[in-house]
Amino acid sequence: MWLGCGIAMIVLVSSCGDAQSPTTGSARMSAFSSSDTATPPYVGVDARGVPHYARVTLSDDDRQLLRKVYGVEDPGRLYVSDSSEDRLLKYDTQIKRCQTCYVNSYRIGFHSVRRPGETWEALERRVRSMRLADFPPSARMATTSIRALDPAVSARFDSLLSEGRRLGFVLHVADTYRSPEREAYLMWKGGGRTHTLTSLHSYGRAIDVVVGDGNTRHASTRQHWIAFRRWVTSYDGHDFRVLGTPERTWDWGHIELPGADIGLPTIQAAIARARRCQSGVTGETPCDFPPHLDPSVAVRPSP
Repeated sequence: MWLGCGIAMIVLVSSCGDAQSPTTGSARMSAFSSSDTATPPYVGVDARGVPHYARVTLSDDDRQLLRKVYGVEDPGRLYVSDSSEDRLLKYDTQIKRCQTCYVNSYRIGFHSVRRPGETWEALERRVRSMRLADFPPSARMATTSIRALDPAVSARFDSLLSEGRRLGFVLHVADTYRSPEREAYLMWKGGGRTHTLTSLHSYGRAIDVVVGDGNTRHASTRQHWIAFRRWVTSYDGHDFRVLGTPERTWDWGHIELPGADIGLPTIQAAIARARRCQSGVTGETPCDFPPHLDPSVAVRPSP
């Protein structure tokens, strides 16, 4: 609804959510003013597990800035994935209608193949129109080396796997670092392999594992998955995260270790960062959060 004077009221009702992807929030949140750290109304989920979409008032300039810098075509599809301090601003290209109606969702400010000025909707169309030959060979194969991860967290992932195996879980690493091009390739292949092009895999802060035979249709395997995922979320200070809940998810194998310096907690934080990165001052804040990978470690796809 338009209110005049260049102000738009963005109103959308709640609808269904995808997997939760919180990050370590306290350090990241301290970078913003106290007004930014107040919990906005577009966080968390309702009683059905359905996220709340944004109901905010934005100027035309702010709407255009979000579109230009962060690809947000409709700010009314922004929401925050978690109501705690460990929260991330996300954007859906479609309205979610139920808890298990998985739609493509993107973390604002994350590294991806999105081009400057390109909306997420336009990027999805571009990815769908690509041919196999458009992807580099490296995008077609998984990387399974723990050494390919962010050096700040690789040892912690190694310890997680070692301790899990010591406890009796049968674990196989299926994926570690993913380039943005590989994320796009997986979405292009379809079949529910991914519902995003913005992942902590591209920061070297996520892995995919297989528990046992991996088949959640087998009752015993499913119970092992659930037990492992419960253990992961309690391990090492509760810092490791899974998607969804230990008992329910579309991505059973995903484990991530969020970074305090990756991601945005609110719409106003995104607008503030967009203004800084568009200021034209050389060396100032980048629009997207850069990864911190070890350039001396060659990332080679696993055979």
